[in-house]
Amino acid sequence: MKHPSQEDLLGYVLGALDAQEHRDLQQVIDQNPELEEQLLQIKSSLMPLDALETAGPRTGLARRTCEAVASWQKQQDLVEPPQFTDLSALAGSVEQISTTGVQLDDVGPDGQELELTAQSVSNSQPKIRPAISERIFHPTTWSIPDVLVGMAALLICAGILFPTINYTRNASRIYACQDNLRKVGVAMMHYSSINEGNFVPIPLTGNLAASGCYAPVLKDAGLIEDDSVFSCAGVTKSINIPSCDQVAAAKDEKEVDHYRRTMGGHFGYTMGYLENDRYCSPRYKGRMNVVLLADQPSSDLAGRRSANHNGSGQNCLFEDGRVVFVKGHAYGGDALFENDYGIVAPGSHERDNVIAPSHLSVQPSAWTVSK
Repeated sequence: MKHPSQEDLLGYVLGALDAQEHRDLQQVIDQNPELEEQLLQIKSSLMPLDALETAGPRTGLARRTCEAVASWQKQQDLVEPPQFTDLSALAGSVEQISTTGVQLDDVGPDGQELELTAQSVSNSQPKIRPAISERIFHPTTWSIPDVLVGMAALLICAGILFPTINYTRNASRIYACQDNLRKVGVAMMHYSSINEGNFVPIPLTGNLAASGCYAPVLKDAGLIEDDSVFSCAGVTKSINIPSCDQVAAAKDEKEVDHYRRTMGGHFGYTMGYLENDRYCSPRYKGRMNVVLLADQPSSDLAGRRSANHNGSGQNCLFEDGRVVFVKGHAYGGDALFENDYGIVAPGSHERDNVIAPSHLSVQPSAWTVSK
């Protein structure tokens, strides 16, 4: 294959290449270490900055805010400035009249001037709210309706912006998880190439007799050195992959159970299949619909789908090297985490996908009926 273009490398990172293109490009990358730097730059450009998750504002908040503003405005329109109703009220306000510049000597015997004075006093009363002209000449004045409408606009913007940020963050975690799964897939392919086409077998007995044994085996073989490769970006819990010797040296049941539950990292491994009631470990045949690894299943969600990405789905590494995000808990009508009989056990045939959690054994005593 000629030197890959940026489009080829982007397709490799996003898993958009077909099986043959992916294998050809992987060979070029293996032969040209300088391409790793380009891949890292492409991957980093697809990783947006982390943002705080939020559940978003309650629905209907903008409508309720506008209704509250309208109700407040209606109440304010009913309030009128106080008026003097007769001359006795005016007579009781001599002191206030004098402060407005109106003199008692100006009041005539016919009461004509008193009516003018009453009008002056009425006009001198403080207004409840500024007139429109005053608000125009004082643009910095904010009324309560202005504040409420502004808050409503901000909440509407937040309702649009925060879900978008949250979606982008989840997408970046999915891409980071896919990147790690591809690295594990490359290590699996190397392992099968030096073991006559066989992937990591699950022992039937001993401390390593659990589905998560694939990770210590790949690590001991020197095919993966960084434990974080076995992690998913959607899970905050850190991991520590033990060596095969550490697991084998565990003495009590509590220590053995701890190793079995953690040694597979954040991913689940295929349980293989049964043929004539005989257990068979997975072999490489380059099939496009056979799942080798995926985000670890959860017993708390329907269909045992993974909780790594908030239950929205799981990344799956197929035998041909593709990594695809599968929503739900099935692919092509085949359940990912249980066999055709609805049991968490080895598949009923070699195309029956069953991805198991790290601690599960392939022995019949460990098989469970799916909830």
